[in-house]
Amino acid sequence: MKHYRDYWAHQAKWWCSRNLEWWAAHFTALYIGGAILIMGARFDELITLELNAIGDLSAGVFGPVAFLWLVLGYIQQGRELKISSDALQMQAAELKESVEQQKALVEAQQENLRHYERSLEPLLELKYMGAQEIEGEWLENFEIRNFGTYCDGVVVRLSSDEVEKPPMPLEPLHKDVVRGFFLSDMSGVFQKFELTVQYRKLSGLASFQIFDIFVTEDYEGQNVRIKKQPF
Repeated sequence: MKHYRDYWAHQAKWWCSRNLEWWAAHFTALYIGGAILIMGARFDELITLELNAIGDLSAGVFGPVAFLWLVLGYIQQGRELKISSDALQMQAAELKESVEQQKALVEAQQENLRHYERSLEPLLELKYMGAQEIEGEWLENFEIRNFGTYCDGVVVRLSSDEVEKPPMPLEPLHKDVVRGFFLSDMSGVFQKFELTVQYRKLSGLASFQIFDIFVTEDYEGQNVRIKKQPF
């Protein structure tokens, strides 16, 4: 019993695996062969027909076959269009995936570049060294030290309440090099200054670091506190 079930299942699968063109070709062959046999059996009547009757007979005989292949042509065209549409959708999906991969690659490269540029930033430290009288004028003495990579084109800019004082250039800062400079007009009961240190990194890109300087005065004298802004 199982053998018969397997046999008929195999036959059903075999029949379903045949496409429309295969069935249409065999049907056409059988149809034309049958038509030839019928016309051959009645050949005596066929040769006595007039030309218009022969034309009508040909149209009647071959019309169904022509209509069948016309329908199959439309079906085949629709099938090819569907295959083309599926192929285009697959290409679009692959292109989208490729774009996403390229975007991720570009983002990774940009992130690596940011890390590289950040690794080239000098590590600056600002210290207040006290007041010093120079030619009768009291000036505030500061030192800046670089614990990171080399930078040049160093310029110091002091500003307070949106008033910026003239820039002060410094020598290049190598690692562990200390540069001293003086600032004036920093007295008062309470003053807040911003000291911007501009420089050029080894990559050639310009950058800067900012220090907040808080100056207060009390009965013990002047007090200067420095806080570096995150960058």
